Amino acid sequence: MSDVDLGLMATTGKAKRPDHVDPALVVDFDYLRPDGIEGGDVFSAFGRLHDAPDICWSPHHGGHWIFSRGEDIQWAQESHELFSNAEKSVPKGSFPSMPPITENPPDHTRYRAVLNPYFAKNNVVAKYEPKSRAIVTSLIEEIRPKGACEFVSEFAVIAPLKIFWDFVDLPYDRREDFLRWGKMFMANASSEDRIAANQEMCAYLEQLLDERLDAPGDDVFTGISQWRTNKRFRHMDELVGMAQLVFLGGQDTVASMMGFSMLQLAQRVDLQQRLKDDPDIISAAVEELLRRNGLSNTGRLLRQDITRKGATMKEGDMVMVMNSLSSIDDRLYNDPFKLDFDRGSVHHNSMGNGPHKCVGQHLARLEMRVLLEEWAQRMPIVRLDPDKPAPTSRAGSVIGMNHLHLVWDK
Repeated sequence: MSDVDLGLMATTGKAKRPDHVDPALVVDFDYLRPDGIEGGDVFSAFGRLHDAPDICWSPHHGGHWIFSRGEDIQWAQESHELFSNAEKSVPKGSFPSMPPITENPPDHTRYRAVLNPYFAKNNVVAKYEPKSRAIVTSLIEEIRPKGACEFVSEFAVIAPLKIFWDFVDLPYDRREDFLRWGKMFMANASSEDRIAANQEMCAYLEQLLDERLDAPGDDVFTGISQWRTNKRFRHMDELVGMAQLVFLGGQDTVASMMGFSMLQLAQRVDLQQRLKDDPDIISAAVEELLRRNGLSNTGRLLRQDITRKGATMKEGDMVMVMNSLSSIDDRLYNDPFKLDFDRGSVHHNSMGNGPHKCVGQHLARLEMRVLLEEWAQRMPIVRLDPDKPAPTSRAGSVIGMNHLHLVWDK
């Protein structure tokens, strides 16, 4: 692909290129609306960046660097002394304070310690696997007689939210508000809509934390509410920020992972059959699906001047760390777009690295494992519905499926 095809260009009508940015590293790339997304596949649209320099600079959203290769993404995730999490999204100022992910060590460690016990693997499996299995089974039994479904709205959004709301003991009768707040935060909504939704969400969470302090349970919001008794407690915004992180973290990512995973399985009848015939492969299948479907594209703020791969970056520059591109990095994985349950144990960046590795990783793996186990056992072979619109996906800081129409023989 030529530089012209890729869209490498001098900036016009966008952020001015700083003097320290080599013009050869400028790429006209908008992570919210990438060229090619109209084709339906966000990974293919993003993948065009692998024809650009490994470290390039975009004039969109205030101007920022982009790391598109797995080795650079892992380096940024692990090097908190160079890359601050204080600005977690591009552009600067677009992401509210949500400890611990917007904190750097050592403060990060203090906040993380509040959340860790609730998301520990043993706690997640012992307490929530039976409930998760019951929810997934119920939804499968509901859709199976129909012979078809729109998987995103009828399953992928519902299952993880029911599991998560049970995990944190939230009332299901508020689901419409919860979904709306999450959608406004994750989607490309207007600033006014996002601000209004954020205010409503924070007001609800502050009230919830007061209630959990007065009537404690065994959930993570109770643990967060009790932080105000810690000698390091500073203000209520800390508690609301932690609660908001937990609340939003359970809203979108697993639903997106389920959507992409089911799309890829619907295109591979052989893999569906293998999951039925060989349940022992399911753990490897979960890890390969996580490897293949990096969802997050997060920001970092440079803490000092650095040079890497010919790119001179300055303190205060923003960097976008694209896990979705790490997942399809052909330098890391042979035929990276292909699902291969025999790929073996390979490192991936989908859950992060270093101190900010996803606190919810064990819950996410549990949900995906239960989905594959129950789906393989209970559902016929599914395929894309040829009589419905083709599946499409969306770009953003967390990518996901818009819709996925499936059909099967009843």
